[in-house]
Amino acid sequence: MALISCDMRYGRTDEQKRRLAAGLLRVVSEATGETKNDIFIVFREGRGINFVEHGEHLPEYVEGAANDKDLISRLK
Repeated sequence: MALISCDMRYGRTDEQKRRLAAGLLRVVSEATGETKNDIFIVFREGRGINFVEHGEHLPEYVEGAANDKDLISRLK
């Protein structure tokens, strides 16, 4: 069984998380041959201050940020 753990900032809607989960299920299944019944996904959310990238604490999540659009387009 594949276990996928996603840590992300608070702010995404349930629908966004459903789309992310569906995309992850699809690409992991294609890459590994596992069925969606054999893939377990956990989303953990936290405030931006809890995430550090390039030595800088991230701001709170803002919907529509460029990096989110890029990620979603790669999962389609």
